[in-house]
Amino acid sequence: MLPPDSFKARYLPIEAWPLPCQSQWHDAFAEPSLFEDDKPARHWRPATTLKTQKGFGSFVSWTLFAGVFDRTHDVATSVTQFHMGGFVKTLQASNYAPHTIFCHVQEVYDAARVMDPTHDWSWLKTAVKKLRAQSRPVRNKLARLQSADALERLGRSLMDKAETIKDLSFYKRALMFRDGLMIALLIRRPFRRKNFASLTLGANLILHKASATFLFAADEMKGKRAFEVAFPQEYYEALQTYLNVYRPYLLTLTHKDDDITHQRNEREQNAALWISNEGRALTDASLRNAIRKRTKAEFGVDMTPHLFRDASVTTLIRHAPESTRITRCILGHTTIDMTNAHYNQARMIETSRRHTNLIETLTNHITEEAVSCAP
Repeated sequence: MLPPDSFKARYLPIEAWPLPCQSQWHDAFAEPSLFEDDKPARHWRPATTLKTQKGFGSFVSWTLFAGVFDRTHDVATSVTQFHMGGFVKTLQASNYAPHTIFCHVQEVYDAARVMDPTHDWSWLKTAVKKLRAQSRPVRNKLARLQSADALERLGRSLMDKAETIKDLSFYKRALMFRDGLMIALLIRRPFRRKNFASLTLGANLILHKASATFLFAADEMKGKRAFEVAFPQEYYEALQTYLNVYRPYLLTLTHKDDDITHQRNEREQNAALWISNEGRALTDASLRNAIRKRTKAEFGVDMTPHLFRDASVTTLIRHAPESTRITRCILGHTTIDMTNAHYNQARMIETSRRHTNLIETLTNHITEEAVSCAP
């Protein structure tokens, strides 16, 4: 719990920012004239735009908290080394996690560099790098990480149970089969959660006569590069079962509270691959919760969809170290840095396991003969 006088960041909307900052933000996304270069933020994804906007809004809320807010300040006058130093110190004093502080400063930097591209923001970029190096996830990721084969077994098991346990209601069987298919697919094709949650029939999942293909346009991918990969053939039959049996049933669960709302969402529902227990397109958050619930029940610890990416590549590298470079294609990384991080993580796990096995082997060979303690 935060101290009574601590700062709690609020994501102030654009309308609450200093007027020049509002203008600079809107200009960063504006259509360029014939003689202008493309605006710096015009090709941002909606999720990136919202995240950055909220981050800068949290900084504006700090200026109000610290009494340095000025309605006439532009971004260069608002985001100074003195102010950013105060922002970070206030977050630290208010018990914000190091990773959260890094994210807030990263978002302020991303906003500032597109709002005033001609200004020198190198000092803020340096601060972002230092905070990134200092940040550590609060939860122990390695303690929650399961192997790829264990996760795939869970997915297969859920689908098998949905098909064989007839005492379960059809409602529970439909959700169990859906979740099993999601888990099995996600470990075979470790897409980013939002891409996986938003899979759309006919757009991102193309059905052929006896196979299927995943397809994402460049503007749908974080790395801004189009991506295409075959659907795992061993799960094509399960996909057909889901599409022909369970998905149509889930679509019948729509709550028609409002006919207009129902009509507006009907097209989205009919196109979405994953359907919720309310007959609507499964949201990003609901997909995450479903997978966390199933993995928690199976392993005693929950795994988020993002950890499936770690599990998939960590398992691959551990068993085939020579495959390190292809993980960039699997995960959609645009730089080698994240690939190296997965490689180091996999080697650390393997080294730890070998060390443990060595200790056990040595221990097992120790004679059980009693040792005299007599002088």
